[in-house]
Amino acid sequence: MGRSRWMRLVMDPLGKAAEIVEVDSLKRWSHSPAVHHLTGEEKNQSDSPFPYNPQLNDKIVLCSWIQIQVSWLRSPVIPDISVKQGVWNGFNSASIGDISLLNVDAIVNTTNESLTEWNPTSERIFQRAGPTLRVEVEEEVQDCRTGEVRVTQGHNLPARFIIHTVGPKYNIKYQSAAENTLHFCYRNVLQKARELEVSSIALCVINSVRRNFPPDEGAHIALRTVRRFLDQFGSSLDTVVFVVDNTDIGIYEVLLPLYFPRSTEEEEVASWQLPANVGGANGEPVQPDRQIRIIDNPQHSLDDESVNLSTQLSVGEHAFTQMQGDLDQQRLLGERPLTDPLDDLLVREMHTKER
Repeated sequence: MGRSRWMRLVMDPLGKAAEIVEVDSLKRWSHSPAVHHLTGEEKNQSDSPFPYNPQLNDKIVLCSWIQIQVSWLRSPVIPDISVKQGVWNGFNSASIGDISLLNVDAIVNTTNESLTEWNPTSERIFQRAGPTLRVEVEEEVQDCRTGEVRVTQGHNLPARFIIHTVGPKYNIKYQSAAENTLHFCYRNVLQKARELEVSSIALCVINSVRRNFPPDEGAHIALRTVRRFLDQFGSSLDTVVFVVDNTDIGIYEVLLPLYFPRSTEEEEVASWQLPANVGGANGEPVQPDRQIRIIDNPQHSLDDESVNLSTQLSVGEHAFTQMQGDLDQQRLLGERPLTDPLDDLLVREMHTKER
């Protein structure tokens, strides 16, 4: 009885019952407890550029793919899995954090330029949407350039629209170009949602370690781009759901309070923990040092801006793809040790290339 309040059953293309997650059933970010502990030796910001705004927090949902053993569902005592990224009290694990089952107006699919990438998110979307989605992609959409977006109908999904986008490959030599391209992915998705006049959207993580993108840097870009967009066009969206997997949930739990503080105390904490560089007015990356270097060198080559960040090239060759385990929470909050393992890794790689 209580279960039907949250979900309805449909049949997916695999012949299994799929539980559609109603967006109104998800726990809002504003209803999760704030964290007020201070870390760091000095403030990076005199005041947080992302002030406490309960109206914006009411629009935010964080949910992840949490695996629940099927045996729990067969037990007469169903565990209460009520966490801040969503209200998932005993629901089937196949439903939890599955973007293809969210009953929102639009969902985001991260793919490659030919829209044929077979990642877990795309796989679930195309399987549940049915063969007509592939027909629409092949006959009407055909391709999507890196950083741009394309829109298709939702077909058999509960979502009305699917917004497809292509994230960039990451190369430390062209870091600025990759970060700017990822920003445009998120910004263009949100702008398209506004054009479509949808009120709810579910965002997948567009950056990927398969494309060599550092997950913490990608999360910073995603969160500040969404925050800046809502600051400007908050009335255009009622709900923004961040759908992340198990490898990203820890990062988003640490960084989300910096951009969407849930109290004035948490806003004060964020002024200590935010990075010194929080981007431009739209959340775009700002590289002041690089701008100075370009001014000093008028013969600066434009190759950096024209580098091919297409995902059509091979992925998985960068050292980031070999990293195991969760990122250190202190590093996420700006408390780097004297010798940071990630910095050492990048320095060694650059030295190897120079040789």
